[in-house]
Formats: sequence, C-alpha cells, structure tokens
Amino acid sequence: MRGAYTQGFQPIILPVPGQGIQLAIQSIAGVAVAANPSGVLVNPDVIVPAQQTNPVSIVVRCTNVPLNSGITVVVQPANGAAVQAVSLNNAGTAAASTATVSLAMPRGGGIIYAKAVTGLAGGGGASISTPAGAKTRSLAETGWTAGGERFAQIEITAALGGAQRVAYITASGKRYEVK
Repeated sequence: MRGAYTQGFQPIILPVPGQGIQLAIQSIAGVAVAANPSGVLVNPDVIVPAQQTNPVSIVVRCTNVPLNSGITVVVQPANGAAVQAVSLNNAGTAAASTATVSLAMPRGGGIIYAKAVTGLAGGGGASISTPAGAKTRSLAETGWTAGGERFAQIEITAALGGAQRVAYITASGKRYEVK
C-alpha cells in the first residue's frame, strides 16, 4: 500500500504596484524631495546646506503602515560607514502617516533609504487591500503561507530614485522578496 498524499495550492498574493504598504522620503533637513528622485550621486536629489547642524530631520511618508511602526533611515555615504536611526510613524493615520527621524548625517554625497519592518500577526498587523466595500483583513487572518509557514512580518524598503522593495518574512526568518 502506498502512502496517501494531497496536493495543495499555496499562493503568495502580491499587492498591485502602487497599492498596499508604501514608504517615501518626503524631506531632508527641511528640503523637499522631488516627486521623481533619480538616486544618483552625480546629480543629487537633495542638497543639504553646509551650515546645517546635526542631527538632521528626515521625514518619511508612510501609506498603510500601522501607526507606531519603527521606521529606519539609513545613509550610506560615498566614503565611510553607513549611519542609521529609527523613529515611529506616529503622526497621522494608518492610511497616511509620517515619521520624523533625527540622524547625524555625514558630510558629502551618499545614498539614503527608509525601511519599515512590521509584524503581521495580531490586531496591529499590516492590512491586505480588499475590493471596495469589503472588510480589510490582516495578513495573519488570511492564513497565507509559503513553504508551509505563515508570514510573520512584511519589510518595505524605499530609496531615492529606486523602486520600492517588498519582502514577506516567515516566523523562522525565511524571506520571500517581491520582484
């Protein structure tokens, strides 16, 4: 007698680009970031005045990120070690909020990006977009899995001039990056 088995279908549901969870760097040291930044060092998107003192305030715009999530801003200077700082997106609503991160910016050019990693389980988890009029559910409520594990966190990274990157993370730490 052969062992019994079943075949299942465990899709990874990916949000439509431009919907769902999003981050964008809004301003650096009070200087607004262009709507379509290039992210290249030879043509800076933001020039911080030389007389600006540290720490510098960096405002990150968050869409559909649960309030009070940790927002990390990383600056990788052209020369030297990266610096980073964390703040909470505690201004606004879960649908549209901001985080103001104070960071000791190194002098000279560099690349800057913001990252949020938020838990998906429980009441404060990230939500899945649903058709108009439908109840919004947390990812944990959907039961979506990969490799037999439920997703525990979602990570989103936004860099100036670069496309946002999204990764779903299981409880054991396996990462499933959205390409």
